[in-house]
Amino acid sequence: MGRTVLTRLFALVLVIHCTGWMGSSAATRVSLVDNGYVDLVFAISDAAPQDQSDIIIKNIKKMILDASPVLYVATGDRAYFKSVLILIPQSWKDVEANASSWETFEKADVIVDAPNPRHKDVPYTRQNGKCGERGEKIHLTPNYVATLDQENNNQAYGKPGKVFVHEWAHYRYGVFDEYGTRGDTNFPLFYRVQGEKKPVPNMCANKPAVFNVRDISNNSPDCKIDPVTKNYDENCDFEFNKFYRPDTSLASYHQIDSVVHFCKDNQEHAHKSEAPTKHNAMCGGVSVWTVIMRSPDFKDNKTKQVDLDKMPTEFNIVRSSGSRFVLVADVSDSMRICNRIDKLGESVRAWIKNDLPTGSKLGMIMFSSMAHVVSDLQVITDMNSRQEMMKKVPSQLFSATCIGCGLDLAVQMLQSSNSTEAGGIIVLVTDGKNSPGYLTIADVQKDIIDAGIRVVSVAFGEQADKNIEQLADITDGKSYFIRDDDTSEALEQAFLGACTYQSSVNSSDLQFKLFERTASADQSPTDINGGFDVDPTVGRNLKLSIFNLEKLANLESMELTAPDGHVVSKIDYQTTTASVTVDSAMVGRWALNIKLNSPQTKSVLVTVTTQLRPDVKTPITTRCWVPNGADIKNANNNRIRIHAEVWKGSHPVTGATVRAFLVKPNDESEVLDLLDNGVNADTVADDGVYSKYYTNATQQGRYTVQCQVISNNDTAQGLGFFGSASPQLHGNVIDGNDNATPISSFTRIASGGSFQVEIPVQSYDAYPPGEVTDLAVMLVNDTATNITIGLQWTAPGDELDAGTVAYYELKYSDIAADVMNSNFDDESSVRKRRSVIKEDDLVAGSLEPIEAGSLQTATFMLSDIQRERPYYVALRAVDKANNTGQVSNLVVFFVPDKSALLIVEDFNGDLEGSTGFETRDIIYVKQSGVRVTSLLVAAFGLILIACLCVTLLMAVIKHTKAHSSYAGIPASKNHDLP
Repeated sequence: MGRTVLTRLFALVLVIHCTGWMGSSAATRVSLVDNGYVDLVFAISDAAPQDQSDIIIKNIKKMILDASPVLYVATGDRAYFKSVLILIPQSWKDVEANASSWETFEKADVIVDAPNPRHKDVPYTRQNGKCGERGEKIHLTPNYVATLDQENNNQAYGKPGKVFVHEWAHYRYGVFDEYGTRGDTNFPLFYRVQGEKKPVPNMCANKPAVFNVRDISNNSPDCKIDPVTKNYDENCDFEFNKFYRPDTSLASYHQIDSVVHFCKDNQEHAHKSEAPTKHNAMCGGVSVWTVIMRSPDFKDNKTKQVDLDKMPTEFNIVRSSGSRFVLVADVSDSMRICNRIDKLGESVRAWIKNDLPTGSKLGMIMFSSMAHVVSDLQVITDMNSRQEMMKKVPSQLFSATCIGCGLDLAVQMLQSSNSTEAGGIIVLVTDGKNSPGYLTIADVQKDIIDAGIRVVSVAFGEQADKNIEQLADITDGKSYFIRDDDTSEALEQAFLGACTYQSSVNSSDLQFKLFERTASADQSPTDINGGFDVDPTVGRNLKLSIFNLEKLANLESMELTAPDGHVVSKIDYQTTTASVTVDSAMVGRWALNIKLNSPQTKSVLVTVTTQLRPDVKTPITTRCWVPNGADIKNANNNRIRIHAEVWKGSHPVTGATVRAFLVKPNDESEVLDLLDNGVNADTVADDGVYSKYYTNATQQGRYTVQCQVISNNDTAQGLGFFGSASPQLHGNVIDGNDNATPISSFTRIASGGSFQVEIPVQSYDAYPPGEVTDLAVMLVNDTATNITIGLQWTAPGDELDAGTVAYYELKYSDIAADVMNSNFDDESSVRKRRSVIKEDDLVAGSLEPIEAGSLQTATFMLSDIQRERPYYVALRAVDKANNTGQVSNLVVFFVPDKSALLIVEDFNGDLEGSTGFETRDIIYVKQSGVRVTSLLVAAFGLILIACLCVTLLMAVIKHTKAHSSYAGIPASKNHDLP
């Protein structure tokens, strides 16, 4: 402290079935009932060792018991945790548990699983959505939970209850980080604040930060300034002073003991809208509290105060007892159209024979005007039991359609008094609307929800009841749409997707699609050729299949050629399908060839599927889904997004080429290039989630989605970073230098299911331009004549992230509020300090908009900048119809003048009302002991030396002038001393 320091400047999961579709990210059974959250699910993976089962379960309970009062205070007496289910692994045989019902690892709210390589044991939340949208899940590691009570755990991560509330805010309410990260140009660790002489920590707090900085490269208390940003460079870190006691924010540095609230819009807990945090960028500067209050949990404000001492949290330990499926099949007359009943029968039999997990239970119900039990729940144990069930698949047709009857009987079957099990999966297949006067979906919907049953809906044709997608959505299920010209493979994919809702999915049961092609066969002969990569993780039971053969005699030959030239050509024939199988395929590039010797009216579908090699534990998986859900009422006000997630074990895979293939109701196809760049539809760059908005839902009806991932020449990398992690104190920072691991060439194809649009997009300009969330200052140049700044951003689209906008609007001010969303258009005198950046100010780059997703740069000369003052810049895109997009994230630039020293005359440890400063920049002039005395003596000594120097200098000057006069020589101006 005794040294002068010059002032300085400024985001599943266990393995998911690759053909699965998980529905809306907002789909969760957690609900707020009388102020209490009920049905919160913790799921523990097999990665957690059984010998730690007792301590892990105990500490999960402790974390929630600690979190409940924290959440209650933080939400203004609105919410606490009322009931929690803890789903334990089936391998934990010695732990007493009840039978699970609907709980699964894949859809749990919180998972305790192997650490992500970059986050290690740091708790984090996976967020793929936009502001206010619920996250995917909270991730804790077995080691973190097992060591919850240890002091070093609390020092590194914070107290368990506050850690959980921090992550709960991300997961449940869709808020984002309110802190910066060292080395992040968009959300830096420090930034400049109006009135401050030096950069301050990027955070939201109701009291100015008091902190020490250090250069981690040389462990020095002096940090260097970056010449471009005029901020501390990436080697600068900080630590809060031990006397610093803010009240906010739990979305920022919750580890500080005094922090108990979120930042709000009031003066007491004022939100820092100008701080360059991810939350401000994603939410347009709106406070965390405002976003939380917009949550469906609180928007009606029906909560009331409760006594937490009288409202204890209930815990229930559950273990899966095996999956239970009930097929509810439509056997009305309309199923005769286009051989729908035959396709259904063929696909169900293939599902039972090849894909229904051993140990699961299957029941079958058929419905027309009434519902009948075809088979009660039977355990699938071996091939004999599979053959018996295959014989029962219904094929006879009747009149009328009573969907409600079939569902009601399925609920009764799954809730049989003879069973201790609960929940289950209903696979509902129908091609028509409910006949008038019969039991409807709405009549049994509540019973399905109360029973904890999920519904997988399969719509056969466009006339299928419009309510089945909604039923799938509200039961956290999924939806599929089968066109009449689709092959039976499409229906098989729907049944295969239903299997993802087991309590756990064995890696050996996973199936991966490597190749798919639809080919016209209206000419004779027809040759179908193709190639695909078998990567080192797959190759077991490699199967080449052709679907939709009108006659088996049409097929002349099928061949698979291995990388070493070996040819496999033994054909297995079925009703309309033929296949060639390789038990264990070698790694490398394979070729396929199919010859048809007779023409047919229907196109054929060719696929290649495979499973993991026996010794592989970390597969490359792909998940494709529409987070908006399957039932989209109005596409005009619902921004439809397509997501594809690519993982290798716990590593997200980056650098792959990912495309989404959509088929519209009129059978037109569209292709979208999905990106993992952290802008527009994508939330986090390089997190393995590739995203794109779909803006062309111009037709009413059902849309199907499929995603394809291609990685060639080792371009994909496993990075291991995603989600919103807690900030770390005491030097425990997330490792930002995780080495990327090259991955061999691979291909994955995953079904995204279907969604239906009730009100389609009405015009091309239905959507505004996309938002810019990565605006950054890349250059600040101060010369004697002018000041220039360079900006960089990713170009938004004319329609969200598609097309090219018409022009940009750029504004800056030394007052952050002047250029924020609500004030960007305000031209009143109160904004008189705001300036507009125009084309005339451009000195390099271009303001001409470019195609969405491209990186754009521009440099401007600014004439009205004052030094020693931070300036805030934002931009907005405008489309051809003059629709304006959201104002971008704020960026700040600062032109320094000279440094200043902060001297405090008195300090007694009370930091109330102090301005932000670094404690190492303070000279304390009232302290006791030898140290203060030494400082005072040193100060007076310096003053005395300075005075002697001045006296001596004056004497020299006087002597020189006297000597010049005496010699009669006038003193020359060139020799005058200053």
